[in-house]
Amino acid sequence: MAQVNFRVTEERLAFIDRAAAIRGVTRTEFVLRSSEAAAIEALNERPVIVLDEETYDAFVAALDTPVEPDARLKERFSRRPLWER
Repeated sequence: MAQVNFRVTEERLAFIDRAAAIRGVTRTEFVLRSSEAAAIEALNERPVIVLDEETYDAFVAALDTPVEPDARLKERFSRRPLWER
């Protein structure tokens, strides 16, 4: 089993201990649960999309293919902006 060590002020340690006591868990369990929750949040901020090679190539090709604007889009771009009216 791996071990993690870190330095913390007495005030911060007391703060963590109070929170752990409220939750009814040990300091270690509280810190691990809190760290895991923060890790999940951080990882979810940048989702990973896994594609097989064929799907990835199709995705890149779609990104590289220029899109021809349709009539509706051309009409929108032909209007004067609101701030110029």
